[in-house]
Amino acid sequence: GNTCLYGATGGQLFASGRAGERFGVRNSGTDAVVEGVGDHCCEYMTAGTIVVLGPAGRNIGAGMTGGLAYFYDPTGHLPVFLNT
Repeated sequence: GNTCLYGATGGQLFASGRAGERFGVRNSGTDAVVEGVGDHCCEYMTAGTIVVLGPAGRNIGAGMTGGLAYFYDPTGHLPVFLNT
């Protein structure tokens, strides 16, 4: 599959490398740090914390109602990819 932390309810994840699409979808309590993500990161997320230290795909945070998402964005392009 191409998901990670789909529906996760707790714990921590510290990943070296970039995650695929749909990282942290329906996350409801997990804290995670990853070096990059594909499309649809944090979709329908309700709790927890996601930290992305590298590139991110489109449609970030679609339907997100809770939790925190932090993105390192040295190029300033992140707003184009957010679903607000």
